Amino acid sequence: MLLPGGSGHAGVLDRLVAHLAGYYRVVAMSSRVASAARPDTITGEQHPKVHAEDTLALIEKLFDEPPTVFGFSAGGITTLELLARHPEHVHLAVVHEPPVTVLLPDAEGHRSALESVRAAARTDGPAAAAPLMTAIMTTAGTDATPAALHHCGDWLEGYADTHPEPPTPQLLELFTRLAGLQPLFLEHILVPFATNEVQLAALDAASARLIPVAGIDSRGQLPYRAAAALAARLDLPLTELPGGHLGPVERPTQFAHALRALLNEHQG
Repeated sequence: MLLPGGSGHAGVLDRLVAHLAGYYRVVAMSSRVASAARPDTITGEQHPKVHAEDTLALIEKLFDEPPTVFGFSAGGITTLELLARHPEHVHLAVVHEPPVTVLLPDAEGHRSALESVRAAARTDGPAAAAPLMTAIMTTAGTDATPAALHHCGDWLEGYADTHPEPPTPQLLELFTRLAGLQPLFLEHILVPFATNEVQLAALDAASARLIPVAGIDSRGQLPYRAAAALAARLDLPLTELPGGHLGPVERPTQFAHALRALLNEHQG
C-alpha cells in the first residue's frame, strides 16, 4: 500500500508502482482530498487520524493479510497514525520523511512558521505562500545527522554521478491539474498534519513494524531531521534511500530498487 504526500494524489507514484508491480501486489491510494469529485466538497481541516481510518477501510477491503504500508511526507504522517492506532493491520510501516515538527527543537517556532504560510495563502494566494513553505522545508537546521544510519542494497555505488529522472508528459500534466489542489493543501492539510501529535508510546510498542527512512539528498532539511528525530526517539536506525524529499517521485527506478532491498531485509 502506497500513500503519497502533499494533497495525496496516487498518480504521482505511477512510475514507482510500475517498478514494484513485478514483485508485489501494489495499491496506491489517493487521499479523500485528491479523490474528491469536486474540490469544493472539502471545506474543513483534515486530520491524520481520519485519513488513517480511510486507509484502514481500504486495507480491510482489498487485503486478506496486513500489507506493508509505505507513505512519504503527509502520507508518512498518515502511516504513523495508522500504525499507532491499528498495528495489527500493518505488516511493516515504511515512513519516508514525515514532517513531524513536534519532535524537533522549537516545535512552537515551526508551528508559527507553518501558520505564516497558511496566512500568506489566505491573503496573497498559493503563489505567494509556496516560496515560504519551500524555505521552511529546505533550510538546513542544526540537528546532526544521526549516528545510526543504514543503507540497504547497492544503490549507493555510483549514486553521486546520477540525476533525477525527467518527468513524463503524463506526470507534467498531472502536476498541472494538482496545482488546483494547492489551496486546499495549504489551508486544510499542511498545518494539521505537520503539527500532529506523534503517539510515541503506541509507536514504541509497534516499533518492530516501523522503518523510518529519509532521502540522502535532503540531509539537514526539516523533513529529514524529523525522520531522524523519530528514529532517535524510538531507538531505531534511520535508513537512507535515493533522492530527496520527493525521491519516490523524482527517482522512481533507483527508489524502487532500494526499497525492494529494504523490504527483502525485513522478510518473514
